[in-house]
Amino acid sequence: MKNKIKRIQELVSVLNNYSYQYYVLDRPEVEDKIYDQLYEELLNLEKETNFILSSSPTQKVQGEVIDSFGEVKYTELMLSADKSKDIEDVIKFMNNQECILSWKLDGLTLVLRYDNGVFKQAITRGGGDFGEDVTHTVKTFTNIPLTIDYKGYLEIRGEGLVLLNEFERINTELIANNEEPYSNARSLAAGSVRQLDANITKNRNLIFIAFGIVKCDINISTKVKQLDYLYDLGFDVVEHDLTDKTDIESQIEYFKNKLSELPFLTDGLIIEFDNIEYGKAQGFTGHHTKNMYALKWNDDSYETTFREVERNTTRTGIVSLTAIYDKINIDGTKPTRASLHNYDIFEKFQFGVGDIITVYKANGVIPQIEDNLTRSNTYKIEMKCPACGAEIEIKTPKIARFLYCTNDNCPAKMIDKFSHFVSKKGFNIEGLSEKTIEKFINKKFIKEFADIFKLEQYKNQIVQMDGFGQRSYQKLINAIEKSKNIELHKFIFALGIPQIGEGGSKNISKHFNNDINKIMNTSYIQLMQVKDFGDVTAGNVYEYFNYPGNKNKQMVKELLNYVKIENKEETKMVNTNSIFNGKKAYATGTFSNFKKEEIKSLLESFGCEFGSGYAKSLDFLIEGSVKSSSKVVKAKKDGIRVITESEFLQLIK
Repeated sequence: MKNKIKRIQELVSVLNNYSYQYYVLDRPEVEDKIYDQLYEELLNLEKETNFILSSSPTQKVQGEVIDSFGEVKYTELMLSADKSKDIEDVIKFMNNQECILSWKLDGLTLVLRYDNGVFKQAITRGGGDFGEDVTHTVKTFTNIPLTIDYKGYLEIRGEGLVLLNEFERINTELIANNEEPYSNARSLAAGSVRQLDANITKNRNLIFIAFGIVKCDINISTKVKQLDYLYDLGFDVVEHDLTDKTDIESQIEYFKNKLSELPFLTDGLIIEFDNIEYGKAQGFTGHHTKNMYALKWNDDSYETTFREVERNTTRTGIVSLTAIYDKINIDGTKPTRASLHNYDIFEKFQFGVGDIITVYKANGVIPQIEDNLTRSNTYKIEMKCPACGAEIEIKTPKIARFLYCTNDNCPAKMIDKFSHFVSKKGFNIEGLSEKTIEKFINKKFIKEFADIFKLEQYKNQIVQMDGFGQRSYQKLINAIEKSKNIELHKFIFALGIPQIGEGGSKNISKHFNNDINKIMNTSYIQLMQVKDFGDVTAGNVYEYFNYPGNKNKQMVKELLNYVKIENKEETKMVNTNSIFNGKKAYATGTFSNFKKEEIKSLLESFGCEFGSGYAKSLDFLIEGSVKSSSKVVKAKKDGIRVITESEFLQLIK
């Protein structure tokens, strides 16, 4: 059933993208026959599984308009969690019990009600015993199942969210229409759900992430099993992990390290008792329930003084804008800078030197400007490239406006482009520093990427350059020679395709079986199917290789005359002799030689599924050498093989 639901989700995404290409862009990518075949497959799967997404092309979910919101009584009170910013308070709360650690999602809390397998009602978190009926808007969420394979009564709780890329898109549109933008994604989610006209909500692509069951005809004893059950029914569930007092600190660090990658806002972590009956027995106060606790980030706003906007020209030609302000103290750090993302954001804040602005840390990590309290609107950006002095022009490549340097030979573009190409995550050529690259560009030794692999023709000139000699020259040539064998994901990263970082490079390489020719010649629709790719990312890759007039395909073909693409990951995957192949494992405790993500990556490279937490279905539990946990005792009792860190090191060799 799980595989069929996953296939439905894939088909919905693919078919909706085909429709977008056909009806919106007037650029169909497939024949009608292929679309009809996939549509028929989706229709049959929906009938077979009784699972239908609200965004399915088989459904025509209309944007209903209502006159007012109705009040609905809760089945259970929707209480807050007690909170603290101190980990010691969390440990005290846990009281030697196993708990679930998950994101504290920062959107609008909702309750969904299903009866006899059909979505019936959605309710907001209000005050007291009642919430507002927002069924008409929640039906338009992109991932809400309208039907599920469960015939009893089911009431679940979760969060309505706007993804950060959608937040940028919607605010840009509001600004362009001279409307007031939303201050953050949380207020946008709340404002979108509480629209009387659901057509507005429908255009904002909200999602729902479930984090618990309020009422169900089936008795489920633990929180882990609750979330697993919801996942099996086809809901997106909050990322979570089973933890206890012995490894809570390392687990919190694990979550914190992922903050900058999250596509949505979170304002902390939730710690909840895994044993549901034990949690209920703790009772509640008039304000909060005692079965869970919140560890909050410090996202308070701080006042400071705006000074200027720093401009920097990037390898893509975009002139990035960074607001500079007086130093403030936020959680022990003292930021003085915040990205303004695009020209529309700059204009929105109406800066002037000396204006009082408020700053906070988005997701507890990234300094962001929240508001300008003064708005003197006297600061003007000099429309000259800071690197070459050429004119800056305003372009709108997608939706928002950006500043671009008009000089194709701008040294900042060239230096940044080549520095990115030779960086550690790219070709990793030691000895090619920014200063050296700048010298080579000025002497016209390098104009295109392939020129790096032809530097031997300039041996006599390079040896005579300041900072160089025969020894330094040979060291550089050896590094270039070593770099000629490269994995495809590093090759893709080195090209500097806009918004394609390390993760995106790996995803696209894996999706196209490490074939650069397939990537260069694929369609926009096929790129949309790559893991974590949205329309902007897919569009950037497609345009990089196919935009009329650019020579990127030719440039890559020239590069391939000098370099060889290796497939190391594929070699790992064919290691069927590994004991981990086809098994399921999890890691607990703190490790001397690995981060938890590295263990996960290693196991997956051997064909092993890495669990989302401890479960009896595990084949292996990898035990940390620095600090272990009660999971080890439980695993031995459950007959799961426990592998120490030293044993794991031997096995992966």
